[in-house]
Amino acid sequence: MGSWFSGPQAPDVVVTFVSLGMVVLDELRFPGKKLISDVMGGSASYGTLGARLFAMNRRSTSIGCLVLAGKDFPEAVEKRLREWNMALVLKKDLKRLSTRGLLEDEDTTFGPKKFRYTTEPLKPLPHDLFASPLLASHTYHFLAAPEDLTRQVSELLELRMQKGIDSRPLLVWEPFPPACQAESLKSILAACSLVDVFSPNHLEITRLFTDADPEEFQPKVLESYAQKFLDHSIGPHGKGCIVIRAAEHGSLSASRAAGCIWSPAFYPTASDLSRIVDPTGAGNAFIGGFATGLQEKRTLDQAAAYGNVAASFALEQIGLPTLEVNDSCS
Repeated sequence: MGSWFSGPQAPDVVVTFVSLGMVVLDELRFPGKKLISDVMGGSASYGTLGARLFAMNRRSTSIGCLVLAGKDFPEAVEKRLREWNMALVLKKDLKRLSTRGLLEDEDTTFGPKKFRYTTEPLKPLPHDLFASPLLASHTYHFLAAPEDLTRQVSELLELRMQKGIDSRPLLVWEPFPPACQAESLKSILAACSLVDVFSPNHLEITRLFTDADPEEFQPKVLESYAQKFLDHSIGPHGKGCIVIRAAEHGSLSASRAAGCIWSPAFYPTASDLSRIVDPTGAGNAFIGGFATGLQEKRTLDQAAAYGNVAASFALEQIGLPTLEVNDSCS
């Protein structure tokens, strides 16, 4: 597998965010519209977007991006990644195809979607960070089932120790959606002790406690679910937090120290819907922004504001937004 690093020389790089999710080349199908191919998506793409939005000018190289690519990885996507001016590590396997998926909207309400991989996924793991500046990142984003998360956190911390990196990074966990079932609650609660931030969406956390879909949005019920996680413990010494992403209802952030805090969505009302083109990736972008806020020592409500702003950038177009550079910012 060939690889290359794009950014300043390794000794000069201070990386603050890396996602260990996937970069997926999506084929998008919308009812009554033309098929769109080679759209860069996946949790890593949108999580990285959320962090990159707050890394202006020269700080952009503090955002790490790990991409596992196949022999068919489009030059246009590669070029776009380079334009973001990040600490980019791209590993290309010339014997395999890139991770591709088919995402279908079942109607025009931004609701039901169907997704399936159309190639064998190339899943990043901590050892893919070895010998790159990304291994010393201040923050990591995971999208994983609890068993996979446990292995990945252990491997990541061991690799950092081997390189003499003694500081503990901020670990942010977005649970793998199919793992959010009642039978997984015990293992998810246990895995939360390994991370600093646990971030399901409101539907995922509800499925951990009940099989019944709620007929209406129930903020107090979500607060009770968050409290159960805090009572069990999130992070070392129980000092972590949970942030429940709730789409147009905003987000609920909670910790033992701060209690429960609701933050409004960037587009909370029906009158704002005309600005929303496609909600795909908004939750991942929220996490990138939220993690950036925490890493900058912001309060929970301030970090949630970062997240909600980041999510709005994922909503306003199909795929990722285009970077435009002017004299004052990037």
